[in-house]
Amino acid sequence: MKRRAWLIVVGGILAALVYAQLSGGAAEAFNRNPNGQAIIQTYQLIQNQYLNRLEADKLNRVLEGGIRGMLGALDDEFTSYSPPQRANLRNQDVQGEFFGIGATLAPNENGGGARVQGVIRGLPAFNAGIRAGDVIIEVNGEDMTKLDLNEIVAKIRGPQNTKVTIGIRRDGTNAVLRFEMIRQRVEIISVSKTVLPGNVGYVALETFGNVRVIEQLNAALNEMKQRGVQKLVFDLRDNGGGLLDQGCQVARAFIREGPIVYTRTRSETRLYCEANGQVSWSGPMVVLINGNSASASEIVAGAMQDTGRAKVIGETSFGKGVGQNVIDLANGGDLTLVTFEWLTPKRRGINKQGIKPDIEVKDTRFEVPVAFEGTGAKPGENVTITIGGQTFTARADDKGKFSFSQPRPAVNLPAERGQAEVDLNKDAILRRALEELR
Repeated sequence: MKRRAWLIVVGGILAALVYAQLSGGAAEAFNRNPNGQAIIQTYQLIQNQYLNRLEADKLNRVLEGGIRGMLGALDDEFTSYSPPQRANLRNQDVQGEFFGIGATLAPNENGGGARVQGVIRGLPAFNAGIRAGDVIIEVNGEDMTKLDLNEIVAKIRGPQNTKVTIGIRRDGTNAVLRFEMIRQRVEIISVSKTVLPGNVGYVALETFGNVRVIEQLNAALNEMKQRGVQKLVFDLRDNGGGLLDQGCQVARAFIREGPIVYTRTRSETRLYCEANGQVSWSGPMVVLINGNSASASEIVAGAMQDTGRAKVIGETSFGKGVGQNVIDLANGGDLTLVTFEWLTPKRRGINKQGIKPDIEVKDTRFEVPVAFEGTGAKPGENVTITIGGQTFTARADDKGKFSFSQPRPAVNLPAERGQAEVDLNKDAILRRALEELR
């Protein structure tokens, strides 16, 4: 009840609502605090005396700024506020499907709009001819260049079988290219798989962020068994985590008995979930992690390690050992608030420490791009640097400044969703995993 009361304070700082929505004790404590009084006073002054009368939308943004300010003062990277529009996107992603065009987007590094990272074969963006690298600048004729990524995504998604027109800029042309598409169901595929040399199964889990993770994992494991696979590599590298209950279910797919994870709150430490004896894979296996494996990935890796179910190979994981509750706020947004720490079966806390692998191997899949900058050169002069036998050149501008950033190669998407593409020549962790399984 106390937590609920406090969240309502965050959700609406309006003076008239504070006393109406807070429990008596919380309202009284808020009113006794000089800063609590100042919050209400500030809002009233903005509303009544600010030079320019604010419309309702602007007042709402002021209030949301108050919410963000409170959370920013916590200096906690895992506590955050999502306004109603973004909260709706999160809910869609958690369900594992939505209606859209089938393109993955990222902020445009050159400013304005969203850059297409990839398109899913067979879905509207792919069929229309949208390419990786295209920059989305319009949706249904509306300028997207001043909106953040989540707002752009919200504009593109919509009801099934409805039209959406996307305007893009493409390298090599100044004209805006427009594509009209019909929104279709897009399923989030979290699992990819293949069979490695030696008849070793490989299953990679990319996220724990939706409720269909365990369904997709079990389907992949069943396929491995049908193909006669006896040993398994389970890859959690670059998996940033997601839903705690999906972490529990994934661990249960491999661990037959014993605790999986404990949670510690302000007041108690308790067993959150344990194995139930109903495993999906009982054969030999190893688990791969790297510095980007976090949260639920670390829960699974920690449980496998502590129970002795599998050796963990790779790099020390990220170290996100705290968990959040997502709480609905009165304005339709939600608050993601750190409320507990999770512990491995041996009650190890790993926050900011990570899971140390049983066998440490550096992740060699991706080369680190070369980048440098400086000043003091003659205007127009070429500045050359040699690294590892390669020569890189940057030209100084009219003020003597120079910079260089090595282009990143395009990512080759697999021909079929859910099919993993691996390169043993570049992947030292995977090579070591196969050695261990032999």
